[in-house]
Amino acid sequence: MITGRETGFPVILLASAPSGFAAAWRLSAEFWSQTAAAVARHPFAILFCSAGLAAERAYLLLRSKPIRPWQFVLWEALLTVWRLLLCFVAVWVALTPYERRGLVRITTNYAQLQYTLQRLGAFLGRQLHVLWWELFLFVAAFFVLNLLLRLVIRGLAHFFAELGERDKRKAYVAILRNLLLLPLALIYLVEMMRQAFA
Repeated sequence: MITGRETGFPVILLASAPSGFAAAWRLSAEFWSQTAAAVARHPFAILFCSAGLAAERAYLLLRSKPIRPWQFVLWEALLTVWRLLLCFVAVWVALTPYERRGLVRITTNYAQLQYTLQRLGAFLGRQLHVLWWELFLFVAAFFVLNLLLRLVIRGLAHFFAELGERDKRKAYVAILRNLLLLPLALIYLVEMMRQAFA
């Protein structure tokens, strides 16, 4: 890996790399290691942001009274702000300080932004076959993780009577999905996009 001078993002050299599934598999392993490193660097920031969404899921799915229309609109407005915060945090934890400065430089300079978007288009055109495999591996990995969450909750139902009801199990799966899988997925997608902005 080398670093691009214009943006500060690491450049992943794919010219000599295998194409298609083999390249996507190798890059996916790299994205997972980068995602794990980002989570290890900033676990509390990620948990703080994802806990808000998980708490909202818990409140809406486990409350006994039906929610009123104005309450639903208010919750959705708050959730939109919270989701934007989570996206911002995902970008912040995934990038190094040098890369963050590069991103600010790109977004505040119109000429630099136009040049970067042209490079992004060229990159997508060259690496589309690899990107399709990367997205396939991304979806497959999070499908398996979601399945594991459901199996864990179903296993815990044998020990906790509260989880015996199907609706309660679905609610707890949704809570864990917002708490764990959503931030992981966002950080992983940011790691994927770093190659495009090299």
